[in-house]
Amino acid sequence: MDCINMLFAVMTIFNIKASGDGIDCDEGYVLIDGGTITIKSNNDGIVASYEDTDTTVNPSITIAGATINITTTGQKAMGIKSDIGSLTINSGTIGVKVSGIASKAFKTGSDMTIGGGNITLVTTGSAFYDTDDKDISSAAGIKCDGKLTIDKGTIDISSSGAGGKGISVDGDLIINDGAINVVTIGGQFKYGSDDTAAKAIKSDGNVTVNGGNISIKTSGVEAEGLESKKTLTINKGTIEIEAYDDCINASNHVAINGGNIYCYSETNDGIDSNGTLTVTGGIIVSSGTKSPEEGFDCDNNTFKITGGILVGTGGATSTPTSSVSTQYSVIYGTTGTANQLMHIESVDGKNVLTYKIPRAYSPMVLLFSSPDLEVKTDY
Repeated sequence: MDCINMLFAVMTIFNIKASGDGIDCDEGYVLIDGGTITIKSNNDGIVASYEDTDTTVNPSITIAGATINITTTGQKAMGIKSDIGSLTINSGTIGVKVSGIASKAFKTGSDMTIGGGNITLVTTGSAFYDTDDKDISSAAGIKCDGKLTIDKGTIDISSSGAGGKGISVDGDLIINDGAINVVTIGGQFKYGSDDTAAKAIKSDGNVTVNGGNISIKTSGVEAEGLESKKTLTINKGTIEIEAYDDCINASNHVAINGGNIYCYSETNDGIDSNGTLTVTGGIIVSSGTKSPEEGFDCDNNTFKITGGILVGTGGATSTPTSSVSTQYSVIYGTTGTANQLMHIESVDGKNVLTYKIPRAYSPMVLLFSSPDLEVKTDY
């Protein structure tokens, strides 16, 4: 279906089967504010395909209350795509399944905003080497070339292809609220000396989490959980990550100011900053694997703790920087048995930590920091 400036109204019902695109708006915007749309296509499901430079044309897609089910099968076929415009989802129930290699459920050449709705995205295609771009192109639940903002909504994403991504953002990623569940089970994709891993959530820009509930599980070589190529900031929210590689990783800085965070890595660090690491609040439980991997890792860079409760286990740990930290910490070396309880209390019987060790360690290095630790007190 081809047209200009498409508007689908309440009570509209479409059932579309297409050998090419399902719905293509080649000069203008797409607005869907109700109805039921089912699309099965060999190419893109819904696309705003305008790519010229006329700024009077608004090549955006907005969905505000509809039931949409899209299935695509072609190579690099997208479920919902805006070539150069924005994509906004305010409400509705949306299910997208894409099976072609390097296919994306949502793809936008500009910014994307999710303000609500129930969204289920499934990708099964592998990555491949694009000879035109001379780069690896991966499948993804969400691929945003601009800034992605998630304000509300329930988002479930699963990716099973080699090198597949749950959420991949070129710009900044901001999560204000919502329930986000991402599972990737694909392995690493290799082409010559190039490779890419199946990661859950990654951004080439900054990542900021201001709230919400985030659940992540990855498997496969180098499959990380939540990654920023710049600064990753967590202010609030509940985050649970089980990752094959690092659970949380940032290239420049990790800042944790609040929230409830649980990390369990199969082969690497629980929380890894390639730059500096600052914790001012929150409850963080982070389990890395055996030496040299760590619960908290920022190499030899500044590790500042001024608040929060931190429990990190691994074969080693980064040491809090005493010159800038205002909260007491303890580093304790021992061995650990899976499901064994570790209890720390003051000599007068005050409990400061009861922790179930999540796996066997030999040796185990525990980093513990809490506002309940007091100077001149025996424990």
